[in-house]
Amino acid sequence: MSPAASPKRWALSGRIVTMAAEGDVIKSGTIFIEDNRIAAIVAKGQSAPAGFEAINPVATGGTIYPGLIELHNHLSYNILPLWQVPQLYGNRDQWQNAKSYKTSVTGPMSAIALADDGSLLPALVRYVEAKCMVAGTTTSQGITLSNWSGTIHKYYKGALRAAEIGSPPDLPRAHSKIPDIDAEDWAKFDKELKSSSCFLLHLSEGIDTKAHSHFLALRNSEGDWAIEPSLAGIHCTALDATDFGTMAENRAKVVWSPLSNLLLYGTTTDVVAARTAGLTIALGSDWSPSGSKNLLGELKAAKVVSAHFNLGFSDYEIVSMATRNPAAILKWEAKLGTIASGKFADLLVVKGVTGDPYSHLIKSHEQDIVLVTIGGRPRYGTKTIMQKAGGSGEALKIGSSARVIDFTSPDQDPEIEKITLAEATIRLRAALGNLGTLQPHSLAMSDAIASGTVSRTGWRLALDEQFGNNVQLRPRLEYNGVRTGPDLAAVATAAEPLHPIKLDGLTVAGDPVFLDTLKSEPNLPQGIGAAIAAFY
Repeated sequence: MSPAASPKRWALSGRIVTMAAEGDVIKSGTIFIEDNRIAAIVAKGQSAPAGFEAINPVATGGTIYPGLIELHNHLSYNILPLWQVPQLYGNRDQWQNAKSYKTSVTGPMSAIALADDGSLLPALVRYVEAKCMVAGTTTSQGITLSNWSGTIHKYYKGALRAAEIGSPPDLPRAHSKIPDIDAEDWAKFDKELKSSSCFLLHLSEGIDTKAHSHFLALRNSEGDWAIEPSLAGIHCTALDATDFGTMAENRAKVVWSPLSNLLLYGTTTDVVAARTAGLTIALGSDWSPSGSKNLLGELKAAKVVSAHFNLGFSDYEIVSMATRNPAAILKWEAKLGTIASGKFADLLVVKGVTGDPYSHLIKSHEQDIVLVTIGGRPRYGTKTIMQKAGGSGEALKIGSSARVIDFTSPDQDPEIEKITLAEATIRLRAALGNLGTLQPHSLAMSDAIASGTVSRTGWRLALDEQFGNNVQLRPRLEYNGVRTGPDLAAVATAAEPLHPIKLDGLTVAGDPVFLDTLKSEPNLPQGIGAAIAAFY
């Protein structure tokens, strides 16, 4: 029998923001890491723990936070640039049928997913994972794949943690999809909620009566609510104080995407009412067509929106929405969300150690990210810090700064080609610039899938917002005899010819068009776009 491998031990030093409680900050300290967990945290001047006496800590010169956890992001769509939303909408059904939405979002994504010759899926998963990691996100929602006939589904396994994959028993799997039949049956839907530790579901997307009926349908004829402690309602934009009181009584939670709400509806979720009711609130950037480029950007949007509407959220509360709160919603709080001994070493280091530590993170740019670790492994950072931390990977630049990113993983999906980020970028730019040629191939494949005549092997994207996949991202219960929730099956692939579009930039720093587009969005209340842009 071969001897057990020695544990990997290393350490990093800086200002440590534990997020265990407001003000729980070690001005200068060291985090000692053994394999995938934090072994100890000590303040400057204290002795290293046993076994770490010979370890020379990596001096980061930065502020260390828990890795950011995102509970709402349709990652597959994050190759698309920000959509110029043409008008105000009242609910989800309305904007999904807009002509420009079909030519800017659903049409291009169908072309990428269904006209894929096998080269685009590896490129897409590589690129969208990179967009998360370079902005400090260590957990997001999963990317759904299916075989070409659409009969088998799975989540892509990459370097990023996925809420729906988790790491049982330490990190229980979340659910974000309901079988079609269960989504339309109150008792079955309630049973689904009871069966999971966390269910991330879209709820009441919009601001009108139709959007509100989506929530009211959760109550059956006997007056019982299909709301369980596992339910984390995404958006909840149509809910009022009474509704949030009902959610609180049943110990549900809320996932807030302020920028996406404003871009589509001109207003946002009543998160003050949600907070007053005692609900735990987390943040999600939604997706690049109508949201922030990453969760770091959504922190800025939340701060701007809180100030604009006098919501009263402190910087600590906003940072909590991307760290400790989502960990609690996922039932992961014993292992992630705060920095403590015994927890997994998912960490984010931001350049600089002065000023308010919570404002410091919110104000930071992507080029300020010094290091990102997932499970104790250096995944992304400056070239110098990655080398000192024993990390390696592909070289890239953020702005003018040299960075290194590591996608390798022992349980990475073996059936998906492993390519560099540089190659992924080349492939995606070419495909998005050639949508007119891809479109007829995607339409033909769509017909073949529908008729059951597909013979291809391998995996393709399963776009939940377009292809159905026999699951729903939201309940579809009846209210007053009418089925609630958007009817995604009614959305046809764009009939209009597709034209080339640009690949969405990896970061705001590398995308000069993003802020100009944001500031020109017609539905944003005056000053919101400019205030977000001012952070950059």
